[in-house]
Amino acid sequence: MSAPGGSGAAALLDRVADLLGASSEVLRGDDGVSATVSFDGTRAALQAMSLADGLDVLSLTQVLAWDLPNTEALRDDIDRLAGETSFGSIKRSSVDGVTTDVLQSYTFPAGGLGDAALITMVTLVLSIGADLSRRLTD
Repeated sequence: MSAPGGSGAAALLDRVADLLGASSEVLRGDDGVSATVSFDGTRAALQAMSLADGLDVLSLTQVLAWDLPNTEALRDDIDRLAGETSFGSIKRSSVDGVTTDVLQSYTFPAGGLGDAALITMVTLVLSIGADLSRRLTD
């Protein structure tokens, strides 16, 4: 098994960062396999990993909302929105029990995708997240 952060993962992250950099702010991590992207009012962390020879995956975690009141109505909204999305999962994260951050996570095999398919997939997931963010915070 290839080690996470192997050359396949680094090459995948380079491709994604270059493709996203044409339209979004991308800050690359020092490790060569991670980056942070600002996309349509949201921020997302990207990490490329080599799980096995020929299996390079991209993991995306996008912040949809910060510090929302941790209420039953919010939990119901998150459950409803999670049921409406086809990509990834939506989760709440609460440290203090009073407020909640809302995150979208999606991991997919991306190493074998051509540039057009790769940027389409990443942009689709980020766009869905940006829409969900607006729906949660407006």
